[in-house]
Amino acid sequence: MRIFQVIEASATGGYSSGQIWLRNLYEPLVEMGHEVVLYRAEAGRRIMRTNDRAARLHFSQQIFEAFERENRVKSFDLFFSYLMDGMVLPELIDEVKAHRVPTCNFSCNNSHQFNLVDELSPHFDYNLHSEKDVAPKFRAIGATPIWFPMAANPKYYHPNDLPIRWEVSFVGQCYARRPNYLLHLLENGINVHAFGPEWLPRPGKNRLRSLRRWLVRTFLLLNALRVSSAQDRYSLTTRVAWLDGVGYLRSKYLAQLHSPLTDDEMIRNYSESKISLGFLEVFDAHNSILPVKQHLHLREFEAPMSGALYLTGWCEELEEFYEPEKELITYRNEHELLDKARYYLAHPDAAQKVRVAGRARALRDHTYHQRYLTLFSQLGLKSAGAE
Repeated sequence: MRIFQVIEASATGGYSSGQIWLRNLYEPLVEMGHEVVLYRAEAGRRIMRTNDRAARLHFSQQIFEAFERENRVKSFDLFFSYLMDGMVLPELIDEVKAHRVPTCNFSCNNSHQFNLVDELSPHFDYNLHSEKDVAPKFRAIGATPIWFPMAANPKYYHPNDLPIRWEVSFVGQCYARRPNYLLHLLENGINVHAFGPEWLPRPGKNRLRSLRRWLVRTFLLLNALRVSSAQDRYSLTTRVAWLDGVGYLRSKYLAQLHSPLTDDEMIRNYSESKISLGFLEVFDAHNSILPVKQHLHLREFEAPMSGALYLTGWCEELEEFYEPEKELITYRNEHELLDKARYYLAHPDAAQKVRVAGRARALRDHTYHQRYLTLFSQLGLKSAGAE
């Protein structure tokens, strides 16, 4: 097939040089033998942040001109994008559809950030969502959803022959209840290290940092005294408690907190760690007083494929992909997390069995090549990677 693809290399601000989506969404298509015309969407991310409508119009026109130019050379069979509201105008998608080319847009984090795609989604023929239970959100706005679960590319995600450096590690951003889990492990003698955005204090002199933190905390507490709504008070004091928890973590366990890793460093980290952690919990709309939600991340596929002993939160959807306690290990609360971390650190043979089984399952069922085969079959498109 001939595919016009509009994606960023990495959609995570903490990893500006990352290649996650090129490796996972673009390269498998090429490896399957498809002809892919790639249009990089990093400019759209910058436009979304500045909310510059004129720039958004210009970027939309640039994409369409490139599409139309290439489509005249040889017709496309599919328009595949990873775009969010504010990056392009919805009319761009309408103009592509006028050329009778099927359009689909991939998005993730819809469990708690659906507002990032609710404007664009109705304009696409198909909306690929990585979390299974969000399909009703798309239908409610007149969009057509297709479940397109996360996966990984085995070309990159594989074990490395490296010495163990970490007992337990986590790679990802500091938010939601992640600091609480890490504190529980550390306070109970598990030497866990975290790598990613927001774990370390921001650069600056210690005195200025302390003053800034004190001012933010004081502002929140004063507002909590001023508001009349119990819900507002709870929201403000919860934020103070979260800041205090992170402050305590940083003050007592700074040596266990680290800057973000590159893509390749993250993959090596899986082989350098006895246990690799995962956290499924997120705050709806990143608001700590809204219900805690769970969803799977790329990590649920990258880590087992890389040969990690992966210890992550349990959710029903996870059982669609793995057999818990045989192909990965799960926990339901911080106490079970501690118990299982202790057990597998003390039983390396049991840990190795899980590593081997998890990698075999990921390679068999959870590559992006396989995801594309399923998608193309659902869309009724030719080849499905078999040519």
